[in-house]
Amino acid sequence: MTCVEVERELLAYHFNTLEPDARAKLEAHLVECAACVAEYIALKRAVEAGEDTPAPSEAARLRLRRAVAEELGIGEKRWSWWERPLALAVAASIVLVAGAATHALATSPGTAPYALGRGQ
Repeated sequence: MTCVEVERELLAYHFNTLEPDARAKLEAHLVECAACVAEYIALKRAVEAGEDTPAPSEAARLRLRRAVAEELGIGEKRWSWWERPLALAVAASIVLVAGAATHALATSPGTAPYALGRGQ
């Protein structure tokens, strides 16, 4: 392959849309030609970094990250309108039951403070 042919195919190579034969020829040329490698690196930077286009706002990046995380099923879980109050109510109930049980066990006859007084 010539450098002109390689330059025409670099974008397809970057996005992995070349046929296997053409890809092998292009890779063989890149091994031997430093100028084409430099051209490929410049193209790769332009595509990935978007040097000549403005960067998206932080709000747009955040929305995109959330959309991708939701699509992949990772990231933080978004609570439904009823789940958060329900979770708080369950947690408060557990704390109240644990406190009441502790109080009942600590103040009933036969527990540690009363057990010492009976034998003397």
